[in-house]
Amino acid sequence: MSHRTRFHPLPALLALLAACGGASARGMGADRPERLDGRWALVLRLEEPIQLRGDTAAGPVRGELSLIDNRVVRSEPGLPGRPTHYGVYAADFAPFGFAADVGRVPTAVARLLGADSVEIALDPEGERAVVLAGRLSGDSVAGHWRYEWGRATGAEGRFVMRRR
Repeated sequence: MSHRTRFHPLPALLALLAACGGASARGMGADRPERLDGRWALVLRLEEPIQLRGDTAAGPVRGELSLIDNRVVRSEPGLPGRPTHYGVYAADFAPFGFAADVGRVPTAVARLLGADSVEIALDPEGERAVVLAGRLSGDSVAGHWRYEWGRATGAEGRFVMRRR
């Protein structure tokens, strides 16, 4: 199956998520949450590998992330507080020494804080989420990501997202 083929169900999933009613995320302190809506190209670079399992020479992980406004007011795992966005992503973290849960839709929750701070949790309902924190500027977001596994192990690095 090609990389592009995986995204055929994405429009239907996004339409389903958009159909959820409820209170608007705009009232939760986010400044223009539509700035985070859409499809993003994602590039993650490894700076600190998982102890005894990673390689800092590993090439970047590339993927995609699609986000829409959260119109249902409720807290979700992965991020403290209420997310302003829900979405899905596609990325293979195996080069960094860990993998997302296989066999289910890889979900994401995101929160736009103020005018330019962004927090995103990939696989927030799994035991080990990848958490990204960055700054939104125009059509890009740049910052740091982390993956924690137990007390003494984890991985972290930098990421850049660009609107597609």
